[in-house]
Amino acid sequence: MMNTTLGHDYVVAKVDKLVSDILDPIISISIQEISNQLSAYYQLMLFHFNDELVYTNSIKWFMGSCYLVCGNNYPNEVIWTEGMTQNFLTALGFYHTEFATDRTDFAFQEQRNSQSLFDCMNYFLNEYSRLLIVRVDLKIKVEFAHTVNVEAFNNFMNDLREDIGRKKGCFRYLRGHAWAIEQGVDSGLHCHLLLLYNGDKRWKDWYLADAIGKHWVEITEGIGWYFNCNTTEHKRSYDLQGTLGIGMIHRDNLVEVNNAINAALYLTRPKKYEQRLKAWLPNMRTFGRSTISTS
Repeated sequence: MMNTTLGHDYVVAKVDKLVSDILDPIISISIQEISNQLSAYYQLMLFHFNDELVYTNSIKWFMGSCYLVCGNNYPNEVIWTEGMTQNFLTALGFYHTEFATDRTDFAFQEQRNSQSLFDCMNYFLNEYSRLLIVRVDLKIKVEFAHTVNVEAFNNFMNDLREDIGRKKGCFRYLRGHAWAIEQGVDSGLHCHLLLLYNGDKRWKDWYLADAIGKHWVEITEGIGWYFNCNTTEHKRSYDLQGTLGIGMIHRDNLVEVNNAINAALYLTRPKKYEQRLKAWLPNMRTFGRSTISTS
């Protein structure tokens, strides 16, 4: 029986990982494991497929390859034998070159985002003698994740961005910000949020990060979850490694400035291919930053 409690975003993440594992030349996966995963997710993928969303290429390749093998058979009648699975692998194998290109295109886009964020950080770190940097990771509680699709998550993000733009409450004296929406198999839909405050007006970064996280929980009506990156314990671990780039950053301290830039660029790492969105709304943005003055 099909497990319909598994949500759309979880299923597309599992299908994407299966396709990537098959097409990645450095990963070895047995035909039995592939058959098991096809049995688990083929029917669910067809059940959840939403033609109002834009899907990443891996999902398109999966759907096309399955159609070549299964034709117009009812999904619940398909049995993924070794022969069927081998036919699926043959069909999917035609996308090896496109898979490599897809990864390259993703890395190129992330490099562009990195440059954009680098310019943003440089601007604010030069503009203010002290900058209070706050990092919060936002997601949905595991037990509710299957109830929140990408559209609902995007609506929550829209509400958050509107509140950030008002610069009131926990966003008072905010000078810059950046955000990146990602999706993992285990972590689900989540957002990395970076906030830059005027360090002459704001301090107590742990308190601010906690207030922002609690605001996210309010926006999501109690089903949201957050991780405060600015706790004393978390910052101490970075400090011991010599990489602390959040909290109070001083413009005249080159080590702090470089660490702050590196910490910010975590939002746009070209190697985070597996964390990209697998399905999204048309024209939906997955990365953004505040504008900077060019005058």
